[in-house]
Amino acid sequence: MMQIKDSFFKLILMVFYHSKFKFQVNYGDFNPKRTDPYFLIGNHASLHDGLYTATFLKRYPYPVINAFMFIHKSMKFVLKRLIYSIPKRKGQSDISTIMEMMKVVKKGRGIMLFPEGNSSYFGKESQIPYATVKLFKKFKIDVVICKTNGAYLSAPRWGDKSTHKGLMQLNFKVLFKAEELENYSLDEMYDILTKEMAFNDFDWNKQRKYLYKPKYRALGLENYIYVCPKCLSHQTISTNKNDIQCNRCGKIAHFNQYSLIEGLDFDNLVDWDLLQKRQLPNILKEEVHSQGLMYLVDTMKYKSYKLGHVKTKIDKGSLFAKTDKETYHFNILDISGLTLTKKNEVSFDYDQKTYLFVLKDPMLYVDLIHYIKENKGNG
Repeated sequence: MMQIKDSFFKLILMVFYHSKFKFQVNYGDFNPKRTDPYFLIGNHASLHDGLYTATFLKRYPYPVINAFMFIHKSMKFVLKRLIYSIPKRKGQSDISTIMEMMKVVKKGRGIMLFPEGNSSYFGKESQIPYATVKLFKKFKIDVVICKTNGAYLSAPRWGDKSTHKGLMQLNFKVLFKAEELENYSLDEMYDILTKEMAFNDFDWNKQRKYLYKPKYRALGLENYIYVCPKCLSHQTISTNKNDIQCNRCGKIAHFNQYSLIEGLDFDNLVDWDLLQKRQLPNILKEEVHSQGLMYLVDTMKYKSYKLGHVKTKIDKGSLFAKTDKETYHFNILDISGLTLTKKNEVSFDYDQKTYLFVLKDPMLYVDLIHYIKENKGNG
């Protein structure tokens, strides 16, 4: 029954993803028909990585998924009933997750893991926890990597629409063999892992020169890019089709046929993000407002409870959230477990409770909270 369900679900994924994107796959020394337990890891270029990767494997490993994905009823059904998934809270050590992974391996199934935790914000790799290589040592099974190029340019995390027939190149190889793990030190493994996981889709396509020919590439970027590089104002960015605009400067840039940026001193979002992060001290000189929806989350039952529409403000090291019924005051230094899930869901722990905000300016708020915490409130 399990095999029939897996085959049916994989068929649906194949029809969906292979009609939307163009795939080029190199299996290298990896056998996609293998059925023994192994770690399958990959760079996390898009929100779709685990799903389209599964279509190229005879028996896909069970994925480790951000626990906040389970609070959505439809996703919980998919992740529990259609494609069994292991919940993990990003940035937190979770013994129950490790135990569940052990059960999966003992039953003869592999584990799919994206060590970065979060899919890429701006087309480049993010930091990988050192604990990842300790995990490999503990389990003593093969570690296979699927390195992907082009997925971010085809379907960036913030994008409202993906690019039809965008190119995704998948390169599989066995990174560590089980019997060789004991020959590596943790530092050696971590060095190999970080080098193999590194990617930058913008640099890649400067060399590859694939014509993505996007029609609506810029849509949604205003949720992650919050500073205009011309006038340095914040929360003034808007988008239309491939165009990027500032409500003070007018059209400032656009995505070209290669999904690279034209009109600015840089051609990629990695550099744009570095620019906007340098402006955080100036942004914090005044109140920063946003709005959206606010939820209280039960992390044990994976349920969320809507608190209502919320108006938010970051001012003097505090986050204020006002609903129709109540005003909440969060000292930012006491916030922990800050996570950005999906496109615009900002969650954190505070005073033994977990809150989730669906915000209009998710990246700005995440960056500001990180900056204030890193500077101990003196930003």
